[in-house]
Amino acid sequence: MAMLNWRWLSPLIAAVILLVPWLSTGGSAYAQEGVARPIGRFVFDVRGSITPFGDTTEFAALQGFNGSVTPGLGLGFEAGAHVYPYRWRVITFGLGGSVHASLGDRGTNELDTNPNGQTVRKQLVAVSPQLSFNFGGRDGWSYISGGLGNSRLSLFALGSDSSERQTKTLNYGGGGRWFTRDHLAFSLDLRFYALGPLEQTESEPGSPRMTLMVLSIGASFR
Repeated sequence: MAMLNWRWLSPLIAAVILLVPWLSTGGSAYAQEGVARPIGRFVFDVRGSITPFGDTTEFAALQGFNGSVTPGLGLGFEAGAHVYPYRWRVITFGLGGSVHASLGDRGTNELDTNPNGQTVRKQLVAVSPQLSFNFGGRDGWSYISGGLGNSRLSLFALGSDSSERQTKTLNYGGGGRWFTRDHLAFSLDLRFYALGPLEQTESEPGSPRMTLMVLSIGASFR
């Protein structure tokens, strides 16, 4: 089966995330009442995450690994909180942030050049402040958001030490929340992490500029 091309799929996923909440709730509210009920003052998010690491061959080489035998997919979680202090016309402004962690392991098999080698782990950890622009009403809304934070992408063999270097990271993306109950919503977020490069030091390997995509699905509470 052919591998999914995330580069082409991600814009489609983003469009669905942004449009569905407006069509299902916000659009009808504006048509019937002229204005949707305001978004609440705060929201908390807890989601599971899928991280297609993509082509990280250059990164793997700098860490001393063959890129073809490193993990291609990571699983993890994301937690966040946001407040909504101000509304202007159809836009509600939000301030908040999220913490993300995901990892993937790749063991050896009979096709590897060293079938008795160690399991390799790739791990992404990111702390991301965000400014958001929200569209919709209390029962459901979509948003676009972004901010500058820090992240750490590690690649190491299990049982060995991993690099703990952090880099400045621009995060940007969008999502939506559908409130099926007064305090509980189904939630989606598609986010891109643009990791800044790291210079090689005497004791630590360098890292190239990279952009990773993370798709998170879960629940929101208010």
